[in-house]
Amino acid sequence: MASPSSLALPLARPPDREVAAAVLVGGDGRYLLQLRDDKPTIHMPDHWALFGGSLDPGETAAAAIVRELEEELGFRATDVAPLAGLALNTRPVDRLWRMHFFVVAFTEAELAAMVQTEGAGKGLFTAAEAQALPKIAPWDLMAVMLHAHGAALFPNLATLRTS
Repeated sequence: MASPSSLALPLARPPDREVAAAVLVGGDGRYLLQLRDDKPTIHMPDHWALFGGSLDPGETAAAAIVRELEEELGFRATDVAPLAGLALNTRPVDRLWRMHFFVVAFTEAELAAMVQTEGAGKGLFTAAEAQALPKIAPWDLMAVMLHAHGAALFPNLATLRTS
């Protein structure tokens, strides 16, 4: 892992759930998304989303995303770069989420070797195609758009695109 830390996002109280998510980007600039299972018991069923999941106790966000990608895709990420942090307080239930987004590049050969073990499917999308999806987790779409358009949105920053 070249960038072992995430972007610091201090909160006034501990989050109820802390997650790490990968903005998986191929050499052609398309994004690999997961179609979540259509189970009413999971968060955002039947929606497109980034691969990732909850941090285990004592685990760093970077370690969590490496673990989650290995568990969900059989993909061993060797370079994870922090992209953004997001705190979200959901209503009507007062539930605080802290999300860590990482950019993770993959090759065609790595994609071909991925075996999805969680979710209903996976697909490659351009940023515009992802934005047009009728069911996509909004915070995950935010991370994809930030990666895709970050340099134009924030021209004074050195770079937001690491891949």
